[in-house]
Amino acid sequence: MAVTTAQMTHTDEQRLVGLARGGDQSAFAAIVETHQAAVFGTVLRLVRDRVVAAEVSNRALYRAYEHLADFDESRPLRPWLVRIAANEALNELRTRRRDADHTFGGEAAAIELEQLTGGPDPAELIPRRERSAAIRAAVDRLPEAQRMVVVLRYFADLSYADIADATQQTVSNVGVVLLRARERLRRELEIEGVTHDAQS
Repeated sequence: MAVTTAQMTHTDEQRLVGLARGGDQSAFAAIVETHQAAVFGTVLRLVRDRVVAAEVSNRALYRAYEHLADFDESRPLRPWLVRIAANEALNELRTRRRDADHTFGGEAAAIELEQLTGGPDPAELIPRRERSAAIRAAVDRLPEAQRMVVVLRYFADLSYADIADATQQTVSNVGVVLLRARERLRRELEIEGVTHDAQS
């Protein structure tokens, strides 16, 4: 199983899924190693607590293992795993709705939302790290419904249909929520001087 994350191809994934379905635990371990950062990063951005994110990520990966027989091998594995992780995270949030103690973290899982800020501005004054922190903070301040859609779309890279399924709403509603979230983020980031581009 000497396939590294960077070298993993769709054919490699199909082979590993086939082996894992047959009970080969090292094959599933290779799948986990390849995709655990994407799974953890998605969950962390939704639950905003590292300990809870680790627990939910483990549950999501276990659920994926239990349902490997349902996976369509003609499709990429990452979106399927991330969708399971997002569903687990959303379930966790529903059960912890009364908890307001979560903190947004995740430097190790940081992914920038360049497309929301109009891309990098060569003349910008704020260093890249500060801009990333400003973007993450702005996402954190979004209302929960908007934050979930932004995280699922831009951090987890889920399609509108997958987001609709995970959040139990229509695809058109996902589009509306995402549009409102993008506008809010753009306004906030412009006020903070993070971007000068009001378009995109």
